[in-house]
Amino acid sequence: MCMWKSILAAVLLVGSGAVTAAYAQNAVDGSDRSLAAQRLAAGETITMDGVLDDPVWARAEIADGFRQVAPDENVDPSQPTRVRIAFDATTLYVAFEVIETRPEFYTANVRQRDGDTGVDDFVRIFLDPHQSGRDAYMFVVHPLGARWDALLENNSNTIREWDAIWEARTTRTANGWTAEMAIPFRELSYSNGGSDWGFDAMRYVARNGEVMRWAQIDRTLGTFDVSKVGTLTGISGVDNGLGLEVQAFATARATHIWPEQGRETDLIFDMSGNAFYKITPSLTGTLTVNTDFSDTPLDERIVSLSRFGIFRNETRDFFLQDAAIFEFGGGNFGPSNGLPYFSRNIGRANGQLIDLVGGGKLSGRVGGADVGALVTYMGEGDDLDPQVLAVMRASHEVFDVSRVGVIFTYGDPSGQSENAVAGIDYQHVVNFEGGGILEADAFFIDSYTSDGVGHGQAWGGVLDYTTDLFGWRIRTKSLEENYNPALGFANRPESRSHDAGVRRRWRPDGDLLDFYQFVVWTDWVTDLDNHVQSRVVGLNTELDFANNTFLGAGIDSSFENLESGFSLPGGVWIPPGEYNMESLNMWWNGSNGWKVTPFLNAGVGDFFGGGLRQASVGFSWRPSPVFSVQARNNYTNIKFDTGRTEIYVGSVSFSITPKPDMELITEVQYDNISGNLNLLSRFRWEIRPGSEIFIAVGHNADVPARDFPSDFTSNVSTAVVRIGHTMLW
Repeated sequence: MCMWKSILAAVLLVGSGAVTAAYAQNAVDGSDRSLAAQRLAAGETITMDGVLDDPVWARAEIADGFRQVAPDENVDPSQPTRVRIAFDATTLYVAFEVIETRPEFYTANVRQRDGDTGVDDFVRIFLDPHQSGRDAYMFVVHPLGARWDALLENNSNTIREWDAIWEARTTRTANGWTAEMAIPFRELSYSNGGSDWGFDAMRYVARNGEVMRWAQIDRTLGTFDVSKVGTLTGISGVDNGLGLEVQAFATARATHIWPEQGRETDLIFDMSGNAFYKITPSLTGTLTVNTDFSDTPLDERIVSLSRFGIFRNETRDFFLQDAAIFEFGGGNFGPSNGLPYFSRNIGRANGQLIDLVGGGKLSGRVGGADVGALVTYMGEGDDLDPQVLAVMRASHEVFDVSRVGVIFTYGDPSGQSENAVAGIDYQHVVNFEGGGILEADAFFIDSYTSDGVGHGQAWGGVLDYTTDLFGWRIRTKSLEENYNPALGFANRPESRSHDAGVRRRWRPDGDLLDFYQFVVWTDWVTDLDNHVQSRVVGLNTELDFANNTFLGAGIDSSFENLESGFSLPGGVWIPPGEYNMESLNMWWNGSNGWKVTPFLNAGVGDFFGGGLRQASVGFSWRPSPVFSVQARNNYTNIKFDTGRTEIYVGSVSFSITPKPDMELITEVQYDNISGNLNLLSRFRWEIRPGSEIFIAVGHNADVPARDFPSDFTSNVSTAVVRIGHTMLW
């Protein structure tokens, strides 16, 4: 009862002054800024060396006048930054001049492709070729030449696993550093004949957490929002030839199985490939044959205490191509339960990994509409016939601030039924002149499953309002009887979920704190007769310090009505019944700018009649730009009158990066519940853009925690060598 009183008191604290906070800020809008791209003269080239001595840079228009977003909004930055854009028939070039009045203090540790942002100083550009105000490409360069790229979808989700073929070079100067990027137009989807693109540039200074941007400096909108970016003008006369790109791969794969008696080794040579054809500059056709996913990293090892399935992000390149186009439902699927399409189901069925024999994809923009269509042919598995799986998605802007879309899927990866899904969604955004953004998303889905199951529906809606200092959200979702998205993700079927939250943030004067905030939130889930199954209400508070460290704590009170029991990892049985639980959690993260960045999460509380203790501790260590280590250990201890469950999950990752285009990453993961150890080493050398050598060595073994190392039992060893080359016409 005491915790409930504390949380209710916090509601009053957060709510007090909320209206004032919501309207105390003036909207900051730099979307009227524009930058003209400079076309290279006939026969002119740019030498990609990071030195801005090519003649075109002397002619190109300069974008300067950056403004600070953090730690203070719309004030002069501590350091000047200048950006220039140039292009020829095939490539977009970007030049950054990063001025640093005290060059000895800028941070440069990372060389690894897609390495940690926030560890280094860096520069970033946002490209929105369709001027959607929602979706964009992001390209980042660190001072040592490390590259990072991602897709932004719906101003909220970043698909960091996406990789384009592009170049970047940097060089240190007497007063800072400079960077050049070369981004082929074939890696982008853009409107045919459209010369104006959404554009913004950003710079980050690691030592003080300073963020500065050229156009969009309203921090209400968030780090990755592109709704108020500036304009890049003058892009015209782009010629991608036939627009055909073919990736060919030759792979040698050795698999050694270590059974209890005898040994078995398989050696396979395979050819695979992908083809991309630009039907128009904004519409791409993709074909994949005998798709090779050997470069996919290990999934993070998770031992779940939940009785519901775990959602994992996609990491395979073929499905990441134009992935934002297939996004459905907007903010309705923050909790992923009920998604109509989940690409990780393709190639997985009944606990098996299944070969993807081939697939085709059509994605891009046609007449103002975003369209995506995907058809794949999944091979045979144990007691599983080959399956054809398909998804189609289309959406179109309406009224300038809204988007309406449809989705269709067909197929069941498990082969157990005929399944089809059809859905419609609507997304609406309002940017208030006085500051603040209101988003309203809604969806409706109907599924059909054969074998007497029939039709089932799902629907939901969300309202989300935010400013920098204040925000709230209300969301509801219902998965009705027989709703079954076989090509999607539904880990809690036939349920209705509701959640709401309010956030209040303060930004005090002084050099200690950037901000502190309180968040009050509640989630509850019912069955279809509206009987409560789960309910939780909580309060979180967080201090974000000016040195880029943060400290947080949270309390929550929950209720669970278990109609049927379930077994925890380790075998402890949780019987049916009603459970009231309370918990306390805290977390602390060191600064990404430190050579060693530690973190700690810890929690105590109740767990279905038992006592729960959890701790997660780890660190990142970067002794030099060439070498880095990341380590994490998660510990869980649950004590009941009838028994105890202890869970250890550990992982270590080593990275060696001699230069930005070459890296060796070794990952080791272990948990005591399965007693399974995974080791994977991956070496990648991009000899030149589009051509690479990839080598992977893996080993899987059973290592019972109580008997290590005497009972080390090897299961499977693998080795892969792959050579890839990209051809352009």
